[in-house]
Amino acid sequence: MSRRFARQLLLGEIGEAGQGRLFEAGFCAGESTDPDAYAVASEYLRRAGCPERSEGTPLDALSADAVSQLAAAAGTSRALAAAILGALEAVEHIKRALPAGRPLGTGRAPLSKG
Repeated sequence: MSRRFARQLLLGEIGEAGQGRLFEAGFCAGESTDPDAYAVASEYLRRAGCPERSEGTPLDALSADAVSQLAAAAGTSRALAAAILGALEAVEHIKRALPAGRPLGTGRAPLSKG
């Protein structure tokens, strides 16, 4: 494993096996993924050692509709809503890959339809 992930390797919750699972999990954009939310999620995931690859798990919770719904419900900008949903989806993806913590529902954004 790379020195880049040395701190994660020392954590009991992640360790070498967990870092390997993050690498194997990979991720990709879903069909309706919002590009701004995806940019945030992909930045977090790459920094965690989870690579972007075409056969990775799609980040489907990051739909443009979910971003718009969150922005409207929270009375905030679309950019802030995209950043929040992108960060949340990155955390949920990591929790599913390790597995660690308790995933939120099905891993979908709380305001998405479906």
